[in-house]
Amino acid sequence: MIQFAHLPLQTDGAEPLIDPTILLAIGVVFLLISIGIGYWVYKDASKRENNELVWAFGVTGLLFLTGIFGIVALVAYFIFRGEKTASVETDTTDEDWGATQSDADETDW
Repeated sequence: MIQFAHLPLQTDGAEPLIDPTILLAIGVVFLLISIGIGYWVYKDASKRENNELVWAFGVTGLLFLTGIFGIVALVAYFIFRGEKTASVETDTTDEDWGATQSDADETDW
């Protein structure tokens, strides 16, 4: 039964046109480029209050799996991404955040 599992991998003795190691290296490089573009889309979409996970996974998946549809998704993101939103400054000087030294002195343990 195991001999049938290897059947698609066998050739009639001819050398493959491209070394499988080179194909693997090209695939890994293409995957890393797709992940890098997806990460950039995620960071950019989060600045613009878009649904960053959907855009990032959509662009990354389509770019890696199909190539041309990933480029179409990236162009669609550029068209629909909208304007950058103003960053909201948060005030971290809340009075109830932590106890001061005078509060610690007043507490009897």
